[in-house]
Amino acid sequence: MSEEWVDWVNEADEVIAAVPRSQMRREHLRHRASYIVILDEAERLYVQRRTQTKDYCPGMLDACCGGVVQAGEAYLPSAYRELEEEMGIRGVTLTEHGTHPLGDEACPVWGGLYSCHYQGPLQLQAEEVEYVLRMSAEEILARADEFTPDSLQALQIWLALRSPDLPA
Repeated sequence: MSEEWVDWVNEADEVIAAVPRSQMRREHLRHRASYIVILDEAERLYVQRRTQTKDYCPGMLDACCGGVVQAGEAYLPSAYRELEEEMGIRGVTLTEHGTHPLGDEACPVWGGLYSCHYQGPLQLQAEEVEYVLRMSAEEILARADEFTPDSLQALQIWLALRSPDLPA
């Protein structure tokens, strides 16, 4: 299998160059990723346990579905691709919540943030997702040290942007 290529971007989310994913990780290059907050009928979030083979934060929890945007790919198609690949979810409408700088020096990211509601069967990608939990935002924040830093940041931005008529 050939290596995935990603866009290395600057602080303004402008493409500098396409680079192999391994170089992006090794050199801690800023890149793009999609983040999808998935809610069930009770407004609980689908939380993923990352497999131990992931190249970033293996074994940690993810507050969002998503992943690295491929070179030349836009955020929205990446979000739909990641939903289907990781969770087997298709046919949902994603609500856009903008792009945001996320991560830290070890993993700087420009993230495209989305949300959707879903109830139905899941088909987990065995290489990436060990299992899925459903948790309230409060439960996630109370266990923040168990979550990937970037997904927690994305969740906090989403919570701040939520409509006031929705429960927190």
